Amino acid sequence: MTRTAKERIAAALLLVMALVLLLSGGMRSYKVYDRGGEEFGLLTFTPISDLDLVIDATFSGVERKGDRLYTTYDRSEPRGKRSCPT
Repeated sequence: MTRTAKERIAAALLLVMALVLLLSGGMRSYKVYDRGGEEFGLLTFTPISDLDLVIDATFSGVERKGDRLYTTYDRSEPRGKRSCPT
C-alpha cells in the first residue's frame, strides 16, 4: 500500500504538533511552596519543571491547596536522599 499525499501531510502536521507540545512542556515551570513558612507569612517556593511535577505528583511529593502546590518533603535534600512522603 502506498500512502497518499494527504496522509503524509497529516502525519507531518501531527509530528510537528507533538514536538511543539513537548517543547512547551519542557520549558514550563511551577512554583512549589514549602510548608514551614506559612504560619509566619513567609512563603518560599522552589520552581520545578513539568517533568519533576509529574514525578512528584506520582509519588505524593506535592499537594494542592487552593491554587497553590505545596511540597510534602524537604526539597533541600539531594534527590536520591529524600525520604518517601507516604
